[in-house]
Amino acid sequence: MPLHFEIFNQFLRKYVEFTDAELLDFNNKCSSVVFSKGALVMKAGQVQKNLYFITEGIIRNFIELDNGDLKIHNFRSENMTVTGYAYINYEDKFKALVSVDCLEDCVLIQVPIEAITYVINNVKLGDRLGRYLAEAHIIQMLEYVLERDTKPVIERLDKLDQNFPNIHQRVPQYMIASYLGITPVHLSNLKKKRKLTKK
Repeated sequence: MPLHFEIFNQFLRKYVEFTDAELLDFNNKCSSVVFSKGALVMKAGQVQKNLYFITEGIIRNFIELDNGDLKIHNFRSENMTVTGYAYINYEDKFKALVSVDCLEDCVLIQVPIEAITYVINNVKLGDRLGRYLAEAHIIQMLEYVLERDTKPVIERLDKLDQNFPNIHQRVPQYMIASYLGITPVHLSNLKKKRKLTKK
């Protein structure tokens, strides 16, 4: 079995008790896809037909503002799922609420909605998978909004570093600043201040 599917299957088995045959059947409904750095995986406003799981690379969730600027709402990297939050957008025909693009060359497992529906209907406790994939992102987005409004920026920076230990080597600083809602200069000053504090 290809390495990327082995990683994916380890993730799946944390949530659903697949037999080997069921897991193979589910894998056959999915595919491994490669996206180059800068490639758009999904676009806000378009119907989302797939979920993704990252086995290699890092992506960002973002929206485009009226003035053309991009506002970053999330990063996702290895062993994380990727969605545009379309599955909570019932009223607008399951269109993605945010866009997703690749900040590095990425390898993703593409999971069609039909494959998830198959697991829900045919695998014991399969509804856990669909529920987890949908709810995990909703909770993370809610946490982002609450923390943005209630936590000091230095705490949010610390949490970002905890969740993505090498993000400063993988992602341009202006994108991290956008995620935190500050300027790149402010971010640079925070990092310097934190270094001095830790000495």
